[in-house]
Amino acid sequence: MFGKLRARWRFLTWLLLAAWFIIYPAAAQVQVTVRISPPTTDQFPQVTLFVAVVDSNGRYIPGLPPSSFSVLEDESPLSDVTINEMQVGTRQVYVINTTSGLRLRDAHGRTRFDLIRQALLDWWQLPTAILYGIDDLSLVTAEGALVTHSKSTADLASTLDHLTPTFEDNISGYDLLLRSLDFTTDPTPIPGMPTHLIFITSLLLTPRDLPIANIITRANDTGTVLYPVLVGPPEVIEQPEAEPLRQLAEATGGQLLLFDLSQGLNHLADQILAQRTQYQLTYTSCAATSGTHQVQIRVTGDELDALSNSQNFEVDVRPPEVTFILPPDEIVRQTDDPTLTLADIPPTSQIIRLLITFPDKHPRAITSSQFIVDGAVLAQPTETPFDLFEWDLSGYLETETHTIQVIVEDSLGLEGLSIAHSVEIKVLTPPRGLAALKPALGSILAAFAVIIAGVVLAVVLISMGRQRLASTGIPSQAPNRTKSPLKRAGLRRRTDDLVAEAYLIPIDAHGAEMEAVPLTGTDFILGSDPSLTPYPLDDPSVDAMHARLTRQAAGGYLLRDQGSVAGTWVNYELVPIEGRKLRHGDLVHIGREAFRFRLPTPPPPPEVRIRPTNDAQPSTPTNQESAT
Repeated sequence: MFGKLRARWRFLTWLLLAAWFIIYPAAAQVQVTVRISPPTTDQFPQVTLFVAVVDSNGRYIPGLPPSSFSVLEDESPLSDVTINEMQVGTRQVYVINTTSGLRLRDAHGRTRFDLIRQALLDWWQLPTAILYGIDDLSLVTAEGALVTHSKSTADLASTLDHLTPTFEDNISGYDLLLRSLDFTTDPTPIPGMPTHLIFITSLLLTPRDLPIANIITRANDTGTVLYPVLVGPPEVIEQPEAEPLRQLAEATGGQLLLFDLSQGLNHLADQILAQRTQYQLTYTSCAATSGTHQVQIRVTGDELDALSNSQNFEVDVRPPEVTFILPPDEIVRQTDDPTLTLADIPPTSQIIRLLITFPDKHPRAITSSQFIVDGAVLAQPTETPFDLFEWDLSGYLETETHTIQVIVEDSLGLEGLSIAHSVEIKVLTPPRGLAALKPALGSILAAFAVIIAGVVLAVVLISMGRQRLASTGIPSQAPNRTKSPLKRAGLRRRTDDLVAEAYLIPIDAHGAEMEAVPLTGTDFILGSDPSLTPYPLDDPSVDAMHARLTRQAAGGYLLRDQGSVAGTWVNYELVPIEGRKLRHGDLVHIGREAFRFRLPTPPPPPEVRIRPTNDAQPSTPTNQESAT
């Protein structure tokens, strides 16, 4: 009885399972294969690779949404994936093992080679196959490489149509296959182009040392899919000698096929040509260390769940390097206004600029930075710009030396630390109370002393003159009230002593010259920041620190641009990075502002001298010259 119940239970179980698969056919997942190309890291941390998704028949599956793809980098899932379908073409390498096995004839007297040749010619005449320039085509036989990297199937068809093989067994079929893989190591014309090797052969004798492992390794290194095509009776595919070919196909993502005269090779042609379109996948890598990294792609969705082969990529990753751009060695805070508080003495801030570079040649986004003064973080921006800080100086109320540093962090989490730089901040306060009047009182007392001495001297001279006139009987005359020419000359000499070493004369839009700007000292900044230059330029085309004039030891002036947007120009020529030495009369443009550079004493004009050559003979004087 229990046996009957157990049998009925089994019957019901199988019935329910059958009903489940009939009612819910979608529950069974579709068998798919996912293959990826070697990654491209030229734009690291952006990594690009191509993904081929094919069904159990080897046909490309189009139209998958980006949500179907996920990236596993070093076994960690990543987001931020971009997917595009694009046509990349295919690389097709046809290898025909023209040995004695293809010399056998059928009942109509046709050799197996003749049948294969006709099948390939039919393939290469398909409308989808004759498109020029899409595919990379090569043809190899036991006689050697006949066509390499051609863009047209017509080249292959013409060559194969005129081929008369010798059918000699000079080379093993597996050795021929291994040599043919050399054509798959060359870079493809288009990145992501899949490579297919079609190996047409009769049944191969199993050699003592099979190079199967070497063939599989080389094929997988280049992403080559192998399609062995056996030529012979139907039972040949079940022979033990066919097993190595089946292993090659399965290990590389291909198929072992039996050549069918009635169908030819058109089915394989459709399968390969459909893979001209691939999925281009781009993602942002999280690889933060130098060395080898691994990537895989998982494809999921309705009835889909497949994991690709793994591909390795090498990358050099190093932290960013950060340096200060023209950091100040000294900042002087001073004013003549005694009413200002110490916090308001200018300058109250200082702009600090950074130069961030990547020694690994992989520029990345900077996500944060820290400005550190004397070991304490004063600023930590979380949004751009990360390479510019405004240093608040209002809290420094006495002269001290401070140390500044900067830390930046890139998108991979790598940190770069600048070298510590020392800056001396001088705070010069104006005198207050009676001390503020002391310089003025000294000048006033000196002036009074001069006036009193002059009055005394005048009285003495007048008295002496009257006595002299009285002794001679000549009446005295009224004193001359005109100023002495010697005093005027002396005053002119004192004014000349204040003449600057050179001048920049502004020129307005009409070409008229305005009041000259004297150049004194060794450095003169041209820009719009009042804290950097005593003559700020109010024009949007002028940067805060636009250009720098440096007086050289020999007395000349060197003009250098400081990385401005609008540039610095001399006589309508852009100033090079190393700078340009100015000459008297040069026209200088700082953005849209124009200046004329002049020296206090213009150089003498060049002289033109004519010298006789050494071989010139003196001319014979004429009679008139002799008479003279």
